[in-house]
Amino acid sequence: MLAKGRSTAYLWFCMSVRRSDTYLLDRGGQVLAGRYRVTELLGVGAMGSVWIAEQLALKRQVVVKFHEEGFVGNNSDVAYERFRREARTLASVHHRNVTELFEAGKTPEGEPYLIMERLRGRTLAARMRNERILPIQDAIEVAVEIASGLQAVHAAGVLHRDIKPENIYLHDAGEDGIIPKLIDFGLARPETGKRLTMGNKAVGTPGYMAPEQARGSKTLDGRVDLYALGVTLYEMLTGNLPSEGETMVDLMIWTATEEPIPITDYRPDLSGPDANVIMRCIARDLDERYPDAKTMRLALEAVLASHDEPGVADTLPGQGDRERRAR
Repeated sequence: MLAKGRSTAYLWFCMSVRRSDTYLLDRGGQVLAGRYRVTELLGVGAMGSVWIAEQLALKRQVVVKFHEEGFVGNNSDVAYERFRREARTLASVHHRNVTELFEAGKTPEGEPYLIMERLRGRTLAARMRNERILPIQDAIEVAVEIASGLQAVHAAGVLHRDIKPENIYLHDAGEDGIIPKLIDFGLARPETGKRLTMGNKAVGTPGYMAPEQARGSKTLDGRVDLYALGVTLYEMLTGNLPSEGETMVDLMIWTATEEPIPITDYRPDLSGPDANVIMRCIARDLDERYPDAKTMRLALEAVLASHDEPGVADTLPGQGDRERRAR
């Protein structure tokens, strides 16, 4: 079982409450679809605002995500299409490791919204900020569960395209413990569908984007998500990315042209099967990666089963920050 997070703060999609030059509607008290009363603002992001609401009949809290034209600037059409795709994606995937969509609708003024389960806990990124390096048992358990969620996402014919610690939520499910969940499907797209880009640029997060994604390839498959999950696992265990660079562009160039830094450069104790599995996840040559999420999950489960102890020390002497290798 994963250790429960100490923080009870709820930051949906890593948004922070902030004011914008664009007018933010006060939605407090608004009733949606006759069933959900909006009660509290959680945050504001590039594509809209996120609120807590009460489902009146069941007296339970949910989350409402509004698409608001004023927050998306010159790319409003692209942002709206991403919002719609997020709704379609969540509606097509039902899995314990994917955030659940209850319904989608529009306000009387025509503003679209999504109503989703309320998660409690913190993002993986928040935990990593506190601990930097996670025990190997916890790190692999998170990766196994997210790989399981990706099986369902890919089976629905969808690519997430933005797997990273900020988009993995460690949901505190009470007696059921901590359940990692994939969130923020704003960049998701059908595996064979039209790409949505800003200014004809590849989308994703530098450092987590697969090499073919960083190069702006028009043909992507589920292995881009497996790569990003592999990078996330690598980071959980080392506190570093397998690429280096001073800027986002530098990271993309490294990813596209250089081999990933061996995990043993940071963690010599992870040599052998552990290192082999992780490095296969982030192979620069996509044909050297695991072919699908199920195969990756099974490989990670085998590594997990090979560890007799529940965890290892978070840090190793002299391994806080790796000195740059002589190249």
